[in-house]
Amino acid sequence: MNKQVPKEYMPKQVSILGAARSGLAAARVLLDQGVDVFLSDACDVRALDFTLASNSLAHLRHEAGEHTDKVLQCDAIVTSPGIRSDAPILQRARKAKIPVWSEMELGFRLSRAPFLAVTGSTGKSTTVSLLGAILEAAGKEHVVAGNIGVPVSSMVSSVGPDGFVVAEVSSFQLENIDAFKPKAAAVLNLLKNHLDRYDNEEGYYDAKKAIARNMDTGDCLVLNACDERLREWSLTVQDRTAIVFFGREMGDVDCVWHADGIMYRRHEGAVEKMFDLSDMKLRGGHNRDNAAAAAALAASVGIDTASIARGITGFAGLPHRLEFVREIDGVSYYNDSKATTAESVACAAASFGANVHLICGGRDKGCDFAGIGDVITEHVKTIAVIGEAAERIAREWAGITTLTREDSLEAALLRARGTAAAGDVVLLSPGCSSFDMFSSYIERGDVFKKLVNALAGTGGGET
Repeated sequence: MNKQVPKEYMPKQVSILGAARSGLAAARVLLDQGVDVFLSDACDVRALDFTLASNSLAHLRHEAGEHTDKVLQCDAIVTSPGIRSDAPILQRARKAKIPVWSEMELGFRLSRAPFLAVTGSTGKSTTVSLLGAILEAAGKEHVVAGNIGVPVSSMVSSVGPDGFVVAEVSSFQLENIDAFKPKAAAVLNLLKNHLDRYDNEEGYYDAKKAIARNMDTGDCLVLNACDERLREWSLTVQDRTAIVFFGREMGDVDCVWHADGIMYRRHEGAVEKMFDLSDMKLRGGHNRDNAAAAAALAASVGIDTASIARGITGFAGLPHRLEFVREIDGVSYYNDSKATTAESVACAAASFGANVHLICGGRDKGCDFAGIGDVITEHVKTIAVIGEAAERIAREWAGITTLTREDSLEAALLRARGTAAAGDVVLLSPGCSSFDMFSSYIERGDVFKKLVNALAGTGGGET
């Protein structure tokens, strides 16, 4: 889709759909710009009034319970990620030729700094955090925002034109972009996911690919060389933007890859050693790939190799991403609550030996658990499944190893504790969203950590 309006355009009246974090951030920044803002949310009116009052936005014009035609009395609409793009009110808006923007699009329009954007099915948060660590090591002004939990629109004003906005971008945020044009962007992988939102896999993949819609020869698209879909896609975009691959060596093509314990970069035919993988604090082959993607992005905008190496090797990881909690009686406990795809579960399990007691399950997003059966067979001793997806996971992993269905995360943890021996790993890696039992993956991970820490006082000894 061609751009409807230039980046510099600022509407006088904007309707915002959704009063979650990104919607409230958009409202604040637009009010600061002198824009007349109207907010619409489908929640109960008392809940919306409380939310607005709690965020010093009680004066904001708003409606609750449904999205009425009042939304259409505007120059542009900004949507929260949770609002489906095919919602009836947005269909009417498009017929009326009202621009519909994601909060990511709004943030891009307000930014003076170029964007370094990362999307993909897994690894986004770690990759943008690694990139932020690289820019910090290089002394570059920057912010890390987006789907990682900080609305882009709330941060872009703090970065000047010589800095960078490092943006984690979800498929939902890419559904309604217009002028969005990152200086460099990475697509980490295309894996079966979010079939509760999209009609089919291709619809989801196409949403991810929109990240490159406006990129040109002055920009750089970083793609996973190990993903066949991305390699095929590269052939359709290579004439209009520069492409760098990561993850494996690609002959004479520009790429960043790891082999024999070393991260390498090839640029314009020259190969250089970037750093020793043994210096990285992050564990797992998937995190080496994330590091390669972050290195490729940083190098594409001129960051020197020494800063890239310092940033990556100094980065210790994020909460809820293969996070070590503690060791009790020789058993190590890891919180990987952010793992919401089957492939993330495979990456986490493969980071250990054949000694994993896996806790898995939650709200089903249609991920392909059968497809990672070989990894589960190789690395997992026992499985405890929980949540709405438990029955399907149990069916797809039937016969792989000992598997039990548990009613709660606590029961699953106690089951794993009872079967684990010294030297084993108890791993929470759900492969599902959290919303059947928890408010977020953060709450799920925090509960897991509290439960693990409580084990030390109930007959277990920390070592």
